[in-house]
Amino acid sequence: MWNFDRNLAEGRADQGDNQNGKGDFFTDLVCVLLERCSGKPIDSRPGVRGRIFRNHNLDAAYSTADAVEALIETKIACAPKSDRNPSQRNALGRRGSADLDKRVKEAGLKTIDLKAEWARVAGQGGGPTGDFITWLRTCKPTCYLLLAVRLVDDKDLQTTVRTANAANSFMDGCGIVCYQPFEDHYEIREVPTHLEMDRVMSRICDQLRASR
Repeated sequence: MWNFDRNLAEGRADQGDNQNGKGDFFTDLVCVLLERCSGKPIDSRPGVRGRIFRNHNLDAAYSTADAVEALIETKIACAPKSDRNPSQRNALGRRGSADLDKRVKEAGLKTIDLKAEWARVAGQGGGPTGDFITWLRTCKPTCYLLLAVRLVDDKDLQTTVRTANAANSFMDGCGIVCYQPFEDHYEIREVPTHLEMDRVMSRICDQLRASR
């Protein structure tokens, strides 16, 4: 992540390189780790139908011949200040938490739409109930959100944790890794145990192993 961001800050990469290169790297890394852990194939899935929207593109998913069983959404937030964002006041760059609210809402909409379509196709009266959160947790596909967030300060960390907790309340799990610049490297910042990336990925792996 440090090397990706230094290329951007020093003008050797543009925003497209940063978004696609760093984002694709994170997604690929998640897929490789989950595949090696579970023994199940994990890959991107374009054109998956939801209840409302006909076309969802899935960052990473495990599928059977019948349907998508597990969805893993991956998001990366924040980049250092560069020549492409000279109006940025903070020398360290944009806050990682600044874009999370929008990205969590996007993941939430996709989760609800996919689960609602699964319930419709199943045709067993399994649609949303009055206890909406419980329904989300019991309906397929299981949906996880994994976030890699570059921080600028402690306040940024606190806001990121609050947003991740919100995602964790309606998804099957949300894991985050937060890193902050210190001189010539990044250091990992501690987050609540239930949000730790490795613990959430371990849960995903356990589910995948148990899948048919």
